[in-house]
Amino acid sequence: MLFTKKLVNFAVRIFGWLVPEAEPSYPQTLMTDNVYKRLFEAYKIEAYCGRFDDIPYKQLPELKDKNFMRFLTLSRKLLLYLGENDRYYRAWLGYTFILAAEEKQKFMENLTYKNCFEQLERQWELDVKGVVPPEHFHAHKDIFCDMVLADFLVNLA
Repeated sequence: MLFTKKLVNFAVRIFGWLVPEAEPSYPQTLMTDNVYKRLFEAYKIEAYCGRFDDIPYKQLPELKDKNFMRFLTLSRKLLLYLGENDRYYRAWLGYTFILAAEEKQKFMENLTYKNCFEQLERQWELDVKGVVPPEHFHAHKDIFCDMVLADFLVNLA
């Protein structure tokens, strides 16, 4: 795992230099760009709060470990470049947004009280079983769904 992660981080760094920037102009690429802007805002808040390097109040240029930032940057550049320059990729990018919205809705509809709190503990080590009454869960199921999918990150952007 460690070797594979180092190899991926190295490849991301190389491809980050090779892939050109593209200015979004289509609905699919504009949506993608907006999503990445929000992801970067959340990432900046995490950096500022000391999530990385265990040093609080860091600014992005001061970070030692920039691998995830490079990954976000590269994936944004790739999706925007391909979406702007190839209608086939652009269609798939749009279809991804459609499917993601449908999948999230389906996940939320199927999320049960028991499964929600099992997932929160399993994924995020958040043991709140029995703390939240079932009525509260059902009244705010959309918020609990977001917590299962993204932990506290939904509060950042």
